[in-house]
Amino acid sequence: MATLEWATLTVCCVALLLRVPDAVRGRNRTVFGILILGTLCGLLAVSEIYQVIDRALGGWDITSLIQRYLVFAAVLLVGLRITRGLGAAQGHKLIAGGIGRWALGLSCLAVTVAFFLMVTYGSPDGLQALSGGERSATLESYYVAAGRTYPAFVSFVLVPPLLAVVRSRLPGPMRAGALLVLLGALFAILSCPVSFAPDSWAVVQHVVNYAAALGYVIGLVVFWFSGLIADPSGNGKATLRQTSG
Repeated sequence: MATLEWATLTVCCVALLLRVPDAVRGRNRTVFGILILGTLCGLLAVSEIYQVIDRALGGWDITSLIQRYLVFAAVLLVGLRITRGLGAAQGHKLIAGGIGRWALGLSCLAVTVAFFLMVTYGSPDGLQALSGGERSATLESYYVAAGRTYPAFVSFVLVPPLLAVVRSRLPGPMRAGALLVLLGALFAILSCPVSFAPDSWAVVQHVVNYAAALGYVIGLVVFWFSGLIADPSGNGKATLRQTSG
């Protein structure tokens, strides 16, 4: 699994560096913020880095909870940016409105409650070695699922507009970006029920999780490049706006 961890972190870092020049010029800083959050999540997903940071914070896996909050923030920004860029007014309202706020609030509450109910001392890679027996193992499944519920909700909202772009006659790079983000969204939705799979499915769980992250990050980068191609002047200020007409 170390290969997936480092591959995801590398992709996030490369994508972040590619966006720096535009961010400095004030172009589409929301996407830059998303990539910063994604890179932080990627850092915490690497076991060795996780251990160092968690030991500095007391060694009781509070880093895992912080990582969940970072994921929620990144997914919120992704959902708002894509729905706005694709002109998906209904989807934007679901994420930014009352339903979306309740979904985010309840997800934060669920992961926080599950976390503090668990005995979590000394697990080196994010709650993999709980010491509280069967009860803690059960709570771990709920904790992991709760951490994936909000990303699944936002991903579910994004599926229709992304699918519409994939099926459209828009330029190939734009449809390719939509397809990659769509795949990331589908894997994010799948990651929620997979959280309750038996231990023998551990590899599948990791692959699904990282496939979701890679789909989103690479898809956003392709969206950005498609905007540059569509606008030879290099003004990528509204990368996704090409689809909103």
